[in-house]
Amino acid sequence: MHLSDTIDTKVISLGAHNPTYCFYLPTPPVFPKEWSLAQDDAISVLIEHNGNHWRKILTIMAKICAPNEDWKHYRDTHLLKHNEIILIGADTLLQTNIPQQKLWHFLVGAVVSQQLSMETQDVSFIDVNHNSKLLYNNQSLLITPYLDYRQFPNQLIAETRALIASNS
Repeated sequence: MHLSDTIDTKVISLGAHNPTYCFYLPTPPVFPKEWSLAQDDAISVLIEHNGNHWRKILTIMAKICAPNEDWKHYRDTHLLKHNEIILIGADTLLQTNIPQQKLWHFLVGAVVSQQLSMETQDVSFIDVNHNSKLLYNNQSLLITPYLDYRQFPNQLIAETRALIASNS
């Protein structure tokens, strides 16, 4: 799938047009009527409409992607607007059209890993944290647990950030 291609109607895309981070998730949030990502308060409205489950997902994404430690401000003002995209229902990995741009792929949870198994079947992964929660292919593909604090705690977030920093 290329950014310039028409996205299949079964695939839901939410986020930046030229992302650095692509999160593949199994289910979409519920979108409020008249909601737009362009709204200043888009993320807080999405969280308010979807509750704690999506607050956790978006918070973990922000903690991974924020350029500094102020992940709350990043989540509420920049997340999905500049560097991140969420794809739901994708069966191929997103490809960037920008030469030399590294696109980090996060296959989030078992359902997504299974959906995208054709994309990963011939790829070797290393176990980053020695307990098989974070797998990395030495390029830009990560298989991660679901974005929930029990499965993706702050220690794993820190390991993910360090991995990205050392390989970008």
